[in-house]
Amino acid sequence: MGNLSEHFSYRDFSCKCGGCRNQVRVHLGLVGALEAIMEHFKKIPRITEAFRCEIVCEKRDLQKKNSHRLGKAAHIYIEGVPINELFNFAETVPEIRGIGYYPSEKVIHIDTRYLDKGEEKDKWVKEGAKIMELTPELRSKYGL
Repeated sequence: MGNLSEHFSYRDFSCKCGGCRNQVRVHLGLVGALEAIMEHFKKIPRITEAFRCEIVCEKRDLQKKNSHRLGKAAHIYIEGVPINELFNFAETVPEIRGIGYYPSEKVIHIDTRYLDKGEEKDKWVKEGAKIMELTPELRSKYGL
């Protein structure tokens, strides 16, 4: 039992850098999206990274207002579920508005960013250090 929802606690979303004493910020829409994924697969998604503290953002030269820093993003996988299958289901979850496929890391990125009316979900693939918009060719290559 978690303290945010039935399956998740603040600890799941805390920064893992070791320098910030596990700071945490989490958007409840992200928790809801993870619960929807859990309900579909009947397995708890594992979070490899969620909140990123200021130390991490500075070290990686990231924007201070990114989805991870705002507590609206996580990198996840589910034991025994291919990540392309996880990605395909995550695309159907309304709260998820940004989704990335990271095949070399064997995770997907999900986020609950704000979208302007009519704006499409942001979808991409990360190959090595390169992030590319999800095209029909990349969908085909990865079975998405």
